Amino acid sequence: NNTGSTSACRLAFSGRLVEKVDPLKDASRIRIFTPKEKRGIVSRQGDPYRRDDDQKVVRYELFGDELFKKETNMKLFVGMMLVTETGDIGEIKSSFGTSGKFRVWFPAGTDAKEGDPLILKFKRYAHDEKKEMHQDLVLPSARVGTRIEIQPKSKKKKTSTKVVVGEVVNLKGDLLDNGKHTVAIVSGFFTPEINIRERVGTKVVIPSTKEEGKIAGPFGKAGKCKVNFEEGVSAEVGAKAELHS
Repeated sequence: NNTGSTSACRLAFSGRLVEKVDPLKDASRIRIFTPKEKRGIVSRQGDPYRRDDDQKVVRYELFGDELFKKETNMKLFVGMMLVTETGDIGEIKSSFGTSGKFRVWFPAGTDAKEGDPLILKFKRYAHDEKKEMHQDLVLPSARVGTRIEIQPKSKKKKTSTKVVVGEVVNLKGDLLDNGKHTVAIVSGFFTPEINIRERVGTKVVIPSTKEEGKIAGPFGKAGKCKVNFEEGVSAEVGAKAELHS
């Protein structure tokens, strides 16, 4: 009812009086609450299962983070329920590590992925001196599944090529029709005590001319070796050579 005054407003209600309440004496009987929520994220998924009743791939176990601090006493939260954005309900089972992470069990499974939110919804009642968190969520019935065996990815062996740099110190062998020598004497690949005969057939490349040859055997006793070039070698004395092994 508008009385015409801008500073006054009269409201009228009708109903049946059930019980008289004294706000000074009976405040604790009035269940006034504030809905609250805290959010974390899925940091890791548990093993995948194929749920028996609908063949959907789900996880029954998730690991969460960013909901509690490192110093939080996780025992106070064990048994509380979390909700995913799609409405799956799980129960906090334990802490995980010492950095505030936690483990959640979903009896009906969930398809939440890493990075998805985990929501802790609760109520705080007015005039509650203990300021306890109350929930009215209900865990769903268990929906069993069969664990999916994940085949480990085969690791490809990395083959690394070791390159040793030497120098062409002489050119030998008959000249081919193209005017190239067939043998180069290379130093710097081996020390005198190495048995070069065990390295016969190893590839040698002349970077400046892109010519490839193979070690044919030792030359002298100072660690030098002979390198055969089937198509000849045009590199000059002093050119760099590379041993690829």
